Amino acid sequence: MIHKIGSYLNIGGMIYSFYFAIFILIMLAFETLEYNAFTESQPSPLDGMNFSKSQDVFSKDGVLQTTITAAYKIGNVDNQSITSMVYNGSLGGPTLHVYPGERIELNLINNLNESTNIHYHGLHVSPSNNSDNVFLEVAPGETQQYIVDIPIDQPVGAYWYHSHMHTLAYEQVSAGLSGMIVVEGIEKLLPKPLQDIKKQTFTMRDFPVNSDPTQPTYRTVNGEINPDVNIKPGETQLWRLANIGSETVYKVGLPGHKFHVIAEDGYPVWEVWDTDNLVLPSGKRFDVLVTPMGNGSIPFKALDYYPYPETTIATINVQGNPKEPVKTIPSSLTSKEDLNIMNITNNRVLTFSSNDEEQRYTINNKTFDHNRIDQKVKLGTVEQWRLINTDEDEHPFHIHVNDFQVITVNGEQYDSHGLQDIVLIPGHGEVVIRIPFEDFVGKSVYHCHIMFHEDNGMMGVFEIVE
Repeated sequence: MIHKIGSYLNIGGMIYSFYFAIFILIMLAFETLEYNAFTESQPSPLDGMNFSKSQDVFSKDGVLQTTITAAYKIGNVDNQSITSMVYNGSLGGPTLHVYPGERIELNLINNLNESTNIHYHGLHVSPSNNSDNVFLEVAPGETQQYIVDIPIDQPVGAYWYHSHMHTLAYEQVSAGLSGMIVVEGIEKLLPKPLQDIKKQTFTMRDFPVNSDPTQPTYRTVNGEINPDVNIKPGETQLWRLANIGSETVYKVGLPGHKFHVIAEDGYPVWEVWDTDNLVLPSGKRFDVLVTPMGNGSIPFKALDYYPYPETTIATINVQGNPKEPVKTIPSSLTSKEDLNIMNITNNRVLTFSSNDEEQRYTINNKTFDHNRIDQKVKLGTVEQWRLINTDEDEHPFHIHVNDFQVITVNGEQYDSHGLQDIVLIPGHGEVVIRIPFEDFVGKSVYHCHIMFHEDNGMMGVFEIVE
């Protein structure tokens, strides 16, 4: 659990060496996969953790009722004892499946020796009371009931939940406290031939190699190292890609194949777009259509993205009876709601700055204070925020409750495909976004989604008022 992005300007060479070393070890352990041959399963270094398999939990009669226990899990990795923090025993907590208009009733039991809580990342829900309230603190030994009412117009797609306990979020999410939420129904927006396609989830997160937090980490998918994923030749599947880790960036690609992006950050796109790679900072999600061809094994790769070297994170086994490829890839999933044409009621400027030596990370030269309201906004308005990054490193910006539209990046018009809740602010660059503050009043936060930065000050409070 290196403070990778926060510190690689100063120790980038050393971190790169660490990652290169573990890259070589992984390659020796799993060997390079050839496209025309299947590989036998290899023992995973995480077998010694004895993680439970992540469970799927579904709503019934409009309500999803479940209990999640945050607890320690002790096991062995590379012959060293590792202590993780997990929900219900699995690396990646239960996946919660709901529909728009339903309710989540979740009991969080805290069996840790420190406080924790839960943030329902990306959901357009109330930030108050016992809903998506990140100011709640669940003390050790306590149980907190969350009641989250999902709007009937909640966009369908991939979301996630995780600890948002200030000063402890980085530690807790790095150790395992996160899981997926799926707001069901996106396949119904697809052409009829695609409405019954198979769905696969790829949750990406790092896991420590050993007990030293300054060392590199294993890169996992669905809590496993280089898992196998099966698909038939010519079969189109819907893949949910999600970075549910604390800071590592995943730039992913499937060599020789395109991703058809149908949703970003849980928001169905108004213009489907094709790409051969996607960049997922912490918190980012994409729903994509994929159609592998031929037979054999294809490496699903985390591509080189400084300071992270390229490595294979999953193996796609293309096998079985070929299917006739679907010829109808949609061009749009929803009507365009262009905030460019909306009246803007306010302009704000947020400047992100880092001091790695002092581990001090600020927005507008201020560190986080939960008692201070940094931005007060009016319900029913659209605001324009200019996000300025004074650092060489990127900062992934996230705001709770409301999605936004990216307008420009470094002064150039951005071809937005829909709304989103995470955007990378380029190093020594800027991004302009427009945010509609709709439906809910109350207090919440915006922050850099490198959780080490967030925990050490790079977060602010906004309040929506009538």
